[in-house]
Amino acid sequence: MHLKRTKRIILRTLFALFTLLIFVIIGAQWMAKDAIAGFLKNKLPAHVQLDYNDIEVNVLTGSAKLKTIGLKLGSQDSLRGDTAKINALEVVGLGYWQFLFHRKITLRTLYIERPILAYGLKNKKTDTASRGKNPLGNLEALEIGSIKVVDGSVTLYKDRSDSVALKLDSVNIEMSDVATDASRIVTKLPLTYSTLGFSATSLMADLGPYETLGGSKVEINHGAVVISDLTLKSKYSKTELSLHLHKEHDFIDLKIPKLSFESIVLGYRKSSYWVRTGVAVLEDPDLELYRDKLLPDDTKRKKLYSEALRELPIQLDIPKIEISGGHIAYSERVNRETAPGKINFAKVSAQILHVQNIPNKNLKTSVEAKALLMNEAPITLNWSFDTQKKSDAFLASGTVKGFNPKKLNPFLESNLRVRARGDIQELYFTVSGDAISSSGDMKMKYEDFEFSVLKKDRLRINKLLTAIGKVFVNDGSNTDENGYRYGGIEAQRDPTKSFFNYLWLNVSDGLTSTIIGNGKNERRKK
Repeated sequence: MHLKRTKRIILRTLFALFTLLIFVIIGAQWMAKDAIAGFLKNKLPAHVQLDYNDIEVNVLTGSAKLKTIGLKLGSQDSLRGDTAKINALEVVGLGYWQFLFHRKITLRTLYIERPILAYGLKNKKTDTASRGKNPLGNLEALEIGSIKVVDGSVTLYKDRSDSVALKLDSVNIEMSDVATDASRIVTKLPLTYSTLGFSATSLMADLGPYETLGGSKVEINHGAVVISDLTLKSKYSKTELSLHLHKEHDFIDLKIPKLSFESIVLGYRKSSYWVRTGVAVLEDPDLELYRDKLLPDDTKRKKLYSEALRELPIQLDIPKIEISGGHIAYSERVNRETAPGKINFAKVSAQILHVQNIPNKNLKTSVEAKALLMNEAPITLNWSFDTQKKSDAFLASGTVKGFNPKKLNPFLESNLRVRARGDIQELYFTVSGDAISSSGDMKMKYEDFEFSVLKKDRLRINKLLTAIGKVFVNDGSNTDENGYRYGGIEAQRDPTKSFFNYLWLNVSDGLTSTIIGNGKNERRKK
């Protein structure tokens, strides 16, 4: 009897404890759900408007799930509020004690399903006014073991318009060890994390009135970045673009099947962002440029590359850029009667070292490039400069071998009203200069070189000017013992033109000196 009574007492006690535990769990469920709902209703910043369909809470697993979420940042009367629609948001491993008593959120996992984000660009006044506010509201800190965003989309709108500035589809993100606090979240880099995985499709960015940037896929994995089918294109056709311009502006069509960086790291130091990357690789880039020279010149001062790098608003450090399998085509329209002449560079490959503007790093930026001029003649260019030198000093050298000038006749006839023939076996030039002027030398080995000057219709030869030109142009027969003729280079930079125009002025002056001058090696004489 005594044993039976003891068993009944134990069973009743266990039942009572179990019943109490159920009530405690139900109460805890209710309290947790009420606390989360109260926080979302009363503790979020005033400019955050949040709506949701339901909250599911499980205190045993420390999870909470919000369904069918609508979020808006900004006042009701703002021109465009920042909005988000989220199919579901789930947190797992929520630290209730930290949340309820220490104003700190700790999560094991944050899962965001199909977020649709729309962000309106603000003007500077709005940005300045909001700077310094704590988006965490009354919370002290936030720590998340991992964040997973699945199948989202992001649309960035221009200020005061409905036009899209940036768009990404199929956005998937995985981050680990994410943390911030009340002091960090108002800084330039508001979060810390240990790893980041990112992928998105259908990249589209509006770069201004004339160009757009696109890409089929963007991927980030352990710091490495790969962009597939990157494009930079004019919004209009060549003819249409000219109708929208009031001064010269290049039509551009750039396609890069694959652009990759071994790594990209972003930081902020001494009031400036910095970006450091690993090796960058451009595979099979294809670039077409076209300029309508019938439009007025763009007389704005053009920076040389050294100055442009030096004055970037961020500190940039790219150790090496490799280009392989490239193609470049450039054409100009200089008159209405004839088709634009074109220059082609095939099988373009290049190695660009130390693209950087880090103070006191003392590493020159250098370029080693080679290609086939007009798909035929091997051509090389070596070029270096120091971004820290405000004189914008540079050194450039190049070669051309086995070139038939007749290949350039469509371009020469359209642009310079001349026609060439002959055989350039070898051409070498070296130029040193700065932002104002340059000098150098050239040597050539060529045969039967001849220019014919065309009439204005570019169809018939101007016999008089051609005959005069033959008097001054050496056909390549008066050479040294090795078959070379020599010339000097002197050029003044036009600051309204690009570096490559400056380089062409140097090459053009060297060609003139070599072909028309005495052909002697003046340096050897000295």
